[in-house]
Amino acid sequence: MSRKKNWARGGFTSVTGLNEADRSRAAAYLPPWAAGLGLYPASLISHYAASAPEALPWVSAGMALAGGALTGVTWLAASARAQVTRIHSTLTTGLASLWFTSATIADPTEPVLWGSWAIAAPAVALSWNIRHLLRNSGSETAGGGLFEKVKLAGVQARQIEVAPGRVTAQLQLPAGEMTVADVQGATGQMASAMRLPGNSVRIAPDPDDASQAKMTIVPVDLLRHPRPYPGPSAPGGSITEALVVGTYEDGQPQCLYLPGCKATRRNATHVIVQGMNGSGKSHGAKLCWTEILTRRDVNLVVMDPSKGEQTVGFLGEHTPVVIGQNKCADLITRITDLITERATDLGRWGYDQWTPEVYAKHGMPYLVIWVEEAPRVLEDAKTLARIAQEARSAGISLVLSLQKASFRQMPTDVRSQLGAVWCFGVNSIEDAAFTLSDELIEAGANPAAWKNRKPGANYLEAPGIEEERFTVPGRTFDGQDDELAQVIAATAHLRAPLHPAVARHLGLSTPIPGAAGAAKQQGGALSATFTPSLDPLDRELSDAEENTPLTGPANHEPDLEVDLDAELPEADETPFGRPRPTKQEVRKFMADRITQLVKEGKTRITTRDFPDPERYLGRTRGWVSGELARLAAQGQLREIGEDNRAVVYEIPTRDAHAA
Repeated sequence: MSRKKNWARGGFTSVTGLNEADRSRAAAYLPPWAAGLGLYPASLISHYAASAPEALPWVSAGMALAGGALTGVTWLAASARAQVTRIHSTLTTGLASLWFTSATIADPTEPVLWGSWAIAAPAVALSWNIRHLLRNSGSETAGGGLFEKVKLAGVQARQIEVAPGRVTAQLQLPAGEMTVADVQGATGQMASAMRLPGNSVRIAPDPDDASQAKMTIVPVDLLRHPRPYPGPSAPGGSITEALVVGTYEDGQPQCLYLPGCKATRRNATHVIVQGMNGSGKSHGAKLCWTEILTRRDVNLVVMDPSKGEQTVGFLGEHTPVVIGQNKCADLITRITDLITERATDLGRWGYDQWTPEVYAKHGMPYLVIWVEEAPRVLEDAKTLARIAQEARSAGISLVLSLQKASFRQMPTDVRSQLGAVWCFGVNSIEDAAFTLSDELIEAGANPAAWKNRKPGANYLEAPGIEEERFTVPGRTFDGQDDELAQVIAATAHLRAPLHPAVARHLGLSTPIPGAAGAAKQQGGALSATFTPSLDPLDRELSDAEENTPLTGPANHEPDLEVDLDAELPEADETPFGRPRPTKQEVRKFMADRITQLVKEGKTRITTRDFPDPERYLGRTRGWVSGELARLAAQGQLREIGEDNRAVVYEIPTRDAHAA
């Protein structure tokens, strides 16, 4: 048999026939024709078999009942199918049963019966062929079998996209017959039908059309292992840029925004962080703190009323940390006055919300107050509710972290002001419902599926994030404390200093960064030796000089009552087994001690760097404090603030001396 090449199909087609693929496709159109053609000879056999007068009444009645029952069964059996399929199949069965019964009772060769068969059989067969043709040419949508299995007949899947690790499709629901909530309620059944994990199917509504939705299927758990910490996302950038804390399951960065942005119509927000013990919420907080502390225009204050330094220890002295329930509760009461002052300043400068320009022009950084184990400080609900209501307009974001945000743990007045939710694994879906929106849970979000077996897995529902991302789970980076601490130390020179109003109202001191960070802040290398003025070290001061009042701070040690001009006890009253050191010897010893501290990398000192002065120096702690104040008055040290227990002095760098 001769053949010719069919280039359109990329194969060979017989001149007189079809290739195997064409024959297979054509065979799918034959069953309706075979059934229609076979109906006529079957009716002839049935008529002659039941033509006896005594049998015909019984056969007629039986066939009528059988035809009716078969039509009813067809209607019921097709209930899971699309409505048009159900009607089409039922009409086909009913018409065939009616004609077959009539032909059995009468004679199929009668012109009426023969003519009706000759017209109806091809018409019905052709109608089924048309449906098959439309279905396979794409006019009918894929996924019908899946939706029919879960009793969602009529839902059509369109615009199916296959990406690595996920499949998405736009769903068209029967308008007026079904809602997105109906489809969301069947996600578990769909996952079961496809033999996938229970939370692998998610349905998100279309915000513009209630009859449409987006279905996402994730057959493989891409969050099984957390990704390594990649480092800070924007060192030296503004706090208005995203804080990148992890990745979504599709590999896209998971971002949290705190300040508002008029350009993108994003509101500033407070955040509630929820997760059961071991879910990884504290580690998520550490990643956030690290991101914040690498930005140029923000202050961070961390409170932990219960865990001591277990969570916050890696921060060192790079940012104010308040530990203990009483101290945290006291700080909360101070925030309202701070809000008033910041809001007043912003209004006076012509701003209705904080922007990076506020820091650039007026030196006021954004402020993030992060409270771990928040229920310990939620007893003053009235004050906290006022803070949550007013803080955003003053350039302050409040972050409250807790294990379970039940109504007993967090007042509703506070909860209603927290615009962002960061939910880690919880014990039950009811716990998640305290924070996540109903729409998100209905769309398939279920952090209870993780509990604490997948630390760091989370859902993030916050301003600045596309709504379709709310239903996509993410997981935080796998960064270790020492790694994060190194990043914080390395970017110390980029950070904004603690704003004076924040320090004053909250009773905080200026953070003391590490030596390397301080050197970068000053723009020069650290001096290897501390070289004070030789004059006061090489001779005893005259009586006039001894009686000259110091120009240091008036109350340099608030917890001490010291008369700097008072005479000290004689040598025999000291615990030394040798004569009491002279003032010149003590000052020389202090200079040597400061030199040693500089070599060890310290750039800030207090009286605590001279332990047990009465034993080793023969001087009181108050005398040492006064001596440091004297050195500051002479410009050899620089007073930079207090750390709640003592005045802090900075040792000038070599470059500063040269200047």
